[in-house]
Order: sequence, then C-alpha cells, then structure tokens
Amino acid sequence: MKARFAAALAVAIMGISAAVPAQASASTLPVVYGMPAGHDGSNFVHGKIRPLGVLLWAADGSAWFVIHSYNWWSDRSAWGSATLHARSCWGPCFRYATEQAKLHFFRVRIHDGQRYFTRLRFILRHKVAGHTSATLRFGSRGIPAWFI
Repeated sequence: MKARFAAALAVAIMGISAAVPAQASASTLPVVYGMPAGHDGSNFVHGKIRPLGVLLWAADGSAWFVIHSYNWWSDRSAWGSATLHARSCWGPCFRYATEQAKLHFFRVRIHDGQRYFTRLRFILRHKVAGHTSATLRFGSRGIPAWFI
C-alpha cells in the first residue's frame, strides 16, 4: 500500500513540475544594448542583462543616467532606478542638476536571435533642467544609442 502511494505521489509531483513553466533562463531574457553611449557602427554590441552604470541619451553630453539597481527583469519588461544628470545652464557654465528616476525598459525585439529592449521610459518626480518624464528609443546606429 505504501509503495503504491509513494509511486502515485511521485507521478503526481512529476506531472505538476512539468506543468509549471520554468523561470526564464538568461538566454531568453532581453538585454540592453547601447551602454554607456553607443557605437559609430552597429549598436548591437555588448548587450547586458541588468546593466549598471552610465547610459547617455543626449548627443552633446548634456543628459545621462547612472543606473543603480533593478527590482524587476522579465522576458517582457524591466524596472529599475537611476539618477538623471542634466546640464542646468549653458554658455561657459557647466552646472548639472540631478533627480532620481524610475526606469522602465519595454518593447522587446529580436536581433540575430538575441531578445533586446527597444524602449526606455523614465519617470521623474520633478522637472529638472527642462526635462520631464519621457520615452527613449534604441537606435541600431549612431551615438548615443538611446534618444528621444
């Protein structure tokens, strides 16, 4: 009796584990290209999952993010936090203002078999140096790789 119960339990467990989808593996998770700036040729280089550090999005160097962390990364979107650095005066003045930002990567596409994010929505609590929340697009060529 115990042997039959154990066998039935093993079959049931195997059936349940087969029915539960496995967590997405690293190869199926989308990457972010174009960090820190972009490339003169193709921007489809050095893709990373959960990249940290600088992401430029203004060609003149007047605005960039420093990405600190992520609280979500899936096969469809990613959420993280960063600090926006934006030039706050022009001419001979080189002052920058900062503001905390929430980042939302989304719109997955495929290039040479690799899934990647093509949109980055940044959300600011306050307007800083003329910038408000906006959506950046990934460009396959040019510097920077991310732009409005």
